[in-house]
Amino acid sequence: MIIRVYVILLFATVFICYSGYAQKQEKKSYSLYKSRSATNINVLLTEAEKLKTDHPGEALNKVEEALGISIARKDLFFEGKSYLLLGEINEGISEWKLALENYNKAHQILLNQYKDTPEYMRVLRGLGQANLKLGNFFAALQFLEESLDLKLKPLDRRERQFELSEVLYQMERYNEALRTLEDIAVGKLADKAFEARVQNQKAKIYAQLQEFEKTQALYENSLNTLRANKAVPEEQAKTLQQNKEAIAGVYRQQKRYDDEIALRNQAIDYNLQSNNLSEVTNDKVEIGKTLEAKGETREALAEVQEAVVIAETLPDPNDQAKAFLTAAELYRKIGQTQEALNAYQKYSDAVARKGAMQDSLLDERATLIKKQKEIQEVTQTVSLGQREETIHQAVLTRQKLIIYGLLLIILIIMVTSYFIYRSGQASKTANQLLALKSLRSQMNPHFIFNALNSVNHFITQQDERTANKFLSEFSLLMRLVLENSQEDFIPLQKEQEILALYLKLEHYRFRDKFDYAIQIDPDINVESVEVPPMLIQPYIENAIWHGLRYKESKGHLKLEFRKSGSGVVVEISDDGIGRKKSVALKTTNQKKHKSTGLKNIHERLDILNKVYKANYKVTVNDNASGGTCVNVFLPVNKTALKSL
Repeated sequence: MIIRVYVILLFATVFICYSGYAQKQEKKSYSLYKSRSATNINVLLTEAEKLKTDHPGEALNKVEEALGISIARKDLFFEGKSYLLLGEINEGISEWKLALENYNKAHQILLNQYKDTPEYMRVLRGLGQANLKLGNFFAALQFLEESLDLKLKPLDRRERQFELSEVLYQMERYNEALRTLEDIAVGKLADKAFEARVQNQKAKIYAQLQEFEKTQALYENSLNTLRANKAVPEEQAKTLQQNKEAIAGVYRQQKRYDDEIALRNQAIDYNLQSNNLSEVTNDKVEIGKTLEAKGETREALAEVQEAVVIAETLPDPNDQAKAFLTAAELYRKIGQTQEALNAYQKYSDAVARKGAMQDSLLDERATLIKKQKEIQEVTQTVSLGQREETIHQAVLTRQKLIIYGLLLIILIIMVTSYFIYRSGQASKTANQLLALKSLRSQMNPHFIFNALNSVNHFITQQDERTANKFLSEFSLLMRLVLENSQEDFIPLQKEQEILALYLKLEHYRFRDKFDYAIQIDPDINVESVEVPPMLIQPYIENAIWHGLRYKESKGHLKLEFRKSGSGVVVEISDDGIGRKKSVALKTTNQKKHKSTGLKNIHERLDILNKVYKANYKVTVNDNASGGTCVNVFLPVNKTALKSL
């Protein structure tokens, strides 16, 4: 007893000293950020704004420091703005999931106190764009509509309306998308480039509505408007080209080949004037494909050869690869084998250059993503330091009290010994209660009742052979259950044998309703692993009676035992009607009845965890394709673990 006291004293002292040292080390990093002023944050974020497009890596460094200072100083506005900038940097490199994550953080921070700030409006725009890119159209719609309810500048409002029309277009709500564009009042716009974007967007929508005359007129007007406004931002030009491809795709789908060719020739004329040779190459290749679809192979080859000539002058291997491949296929089709081989060789070289370029871009992107993970670690460190400072004085006081109180531990140990003895007695009582509950919950009474009804059914159908076989195996199951009813734990092999026999009996009764499979991880030693008896059967019964029995088609039930960390996971998965539909199908009396089996299972688990200080647990989830998946985690003792 005295040795135990010394050990406890030594452990407590070491723990106290280590805690103080850890706090000191943590606080040093935190205090470094706290010493900086709010002016430092503003300067850092302003610099990051300037760098985010052309030098995202440097911008991330600025944001990292600004975010650390913001959290340390509890400055919610600058913290939200830091996350906003992170989202915009992610958006710039097309990392939309990361962008959405950071925009959401900014939204949560700025929502309550800073809804009237330009930063909050930028957050809503970012959430709209990120959700649109990720295909979350309803979320995108929600955030863009919310932004339109705010007091926006006229230029910002029309941009949000334009983005809203794109979301509605993606949702195939074409008439609503058109009405949104009409609300922008294009004729009153002084910005001709934006007017061209609106016309181009309308042309794309009318193409989907198959109003091709309006499509052609609007697309031609958009190009004429752009010619009058020579300076077009790169991002807007990219959007216009994407719209063109959408219109051309509709033409090709409708086999309006001449309309598609005319559309692309108009684009070629415009892109030649604006020296966008990459798009010229693309359009000529696509014209070649369209001519080939019309059966005009020679004319198609002529267009593609022009595309190849232009592509060879371009630095981007993507344009070259596409042109060379299309030319090679056309050469092969008309029997010019040598020319096809030459084109394939050029295509191969372009693909190699393309791969090298992509590897370089991936490396740059990986570096930026890694940097953002480091930023997350910094925020966690600073947040931890902030919490540590808040409770620092309380911790010091508590440590003093612990040191003074160590002398009382001897008395505490004596009292604890008494309670340990009482706890041991209580554990024996709990085990007895557990055995009683186990016996009562091992077999649901309605299963026995239904089983006997099945025997009666087989007899009335004059199927005595099946009735005898069913009754024989039912008796075997009852014998196994009763044999193990007095045991707190039984080998997994016996439990699996009982469950296999139970499933076999249920399959006799509902063989037209489901098939089943039992899988056991070969790494599990079923003889050494011990589990509480009949812990799993009620979940199998639930899967059959409330999921598979009501399914119109034949279902499947899978019982799987697999090793998982420090224990065994038993998975009961079915593709039945699912929990919600099962509840809906219940009668009034069934809804009033509570499952005794499942209730007793939870009581047993509580007692097991308390008595054995174990971690038995059950999770129930709905399968994506329907049905229910139950996972029962069974911790395994150390001896059994070594033999797994």
